[in-house]
Amino acid sequence: MKKTFSLKKVYIIVSLLFLLIFSGTCIILRTLTSDPKVFLLFTIFTFLLLICVFILFCTIFHKLTLFTRELHKTLDSMIEGTYFSPDEKYDETLLSQINHHLGRLYSILENTKNSVNAEKVQLQQLISDISHQLKTPMTTLRLTESAMEKAITKPQELQTLFHTNTAHLNKLEFLISSLVKISRLETGVIKLSPSYQTIGDTVLMALENIVLAADQKNIQITFNYSEDFKAYHDPKWTSEALYNILDNAVKYTNENGHISIELFTLENYTKIVITDSGIGIKESEIPKLFQRFYRSPSVKNFPGVGVGLHLAQDIISRQYGFIHVLSTLHVGSTFEVWLINSDTPK
Repeated sequence: MKKTFSLKKVYIIVSLLFLLIFSGTCIILRTLTSDPKVFLLFTIFTFLLLICVFILFCTIFHKLTLFTRELHKTLDSMIEGTYFSPDEKYDETLLSQINHHLGRLYSILENTKNSVNAEKVQLQQLISDISHQLKTPMTTLRLTESAMEKAITKPQELQTLFHTNTAHLNKLEFLISSLVKISRLETGVIKLSPSYQTIGDTVLMALENIVLAADQKNIQITFNYSEDFKAYHDPKWTSEALYNILDNAVKYTNENGHISIELFTLENYTKIVITDSGIGIKESEIPKLFQRFYRSPSVKNFPGVGVGLHLAQDIISRQYGFIHVLSTLHVGSTFEVWLINSDTPK
C-alpha cells in the first residue's frame, strides 16, 4: 500500500527539518567565530530568516491545499453531474484559469452527451413511427389476401381485390422508401454536398417525375426556366424536396388546373415559388404541415402517408434554407423554397 501524508504530518516533518537546519547553522557559526555578540547576531538573523521561510512555506502549502480541495470539489461535481459554472468574473489566478478550462470541457462533454441522448430519443421515435405506419398497410394486405383466397372463383371480385392489393403495396413501397431516406438523413448516414450552382436544372429534375401524373389530370405547368438563377444546394436531394412539394401540388389540384414555378433572385436568397390551383390548406393546419406523418382530415381520401413535406423541409433546412407556405382554402397554395444564393453560406 502507498503511504499517504496528512497535512499535520507534513507540518511536523517541515518543522523538524527547519529545526535541524537551524541547529546545524548554529554549530557551524560557533566553529567559525568565538565572539559571543557576532554568534548571537548571526543566530538571531538565521532564526528570523528560517521563520520567514517557514511562514512562506506554510502559506504556500495552505493555498495549495485549498486549491486542491476546490479542484476536487469541481471534479466531483462534474462526475456527479451537478456542476454549475459560476457567474463570477474570470481572473488570472491559477484556480480561476483551471476552472475556466474545466468549465469549457464540461460544456463540450455535456453537449455531446445531450446530443447522443437526443439522437437516441429521435431514433426511438423514428422506430415507433415506422412500426405504427407499417402496421395499417400490413394489416390491410393480410385482410386482402384472405379475401382473395375466398374470391378465387369470382374473377371480377378477385380483380378488384388485386387492384386494392397493388395500391397498398405501392403505398407501402413509398412509405418504406421515404422512411429510409428520413432515417439516413437524421442519423447522418447520408451527407448532403451542396455547392453554388444553377437551380433551374434541379427544378427540371423534379418536374420530370410529375409530368405524367399532371398530364393524366390535364394540369398545365409553367416554369420560367433560366440558367441565370443560382443557389447553394445539393441537386439530387434538393430535387427530391421539390418533387415532394410538386407531387402534392398535382395530387391536390383538380383536373384542368394549373401549377406555376417561378424563380427569383434576392439579395441573400434565391426563391423558388410553386403555386397551384388546388384545394388549399386551412390556416390553422399550415404549422403542422411539416410534422412527420401529419395528414389533414380533409385529405384522408387522397393517397399519401404524410412524410413528403417533412422530408422536404429536412433537406432544405440542412442547406441553410427554409420553406414558407401561403394558402387559401378552395383557391390554392403557394410553397416558397428559400435557398442561399452565395457559395459561402453563413
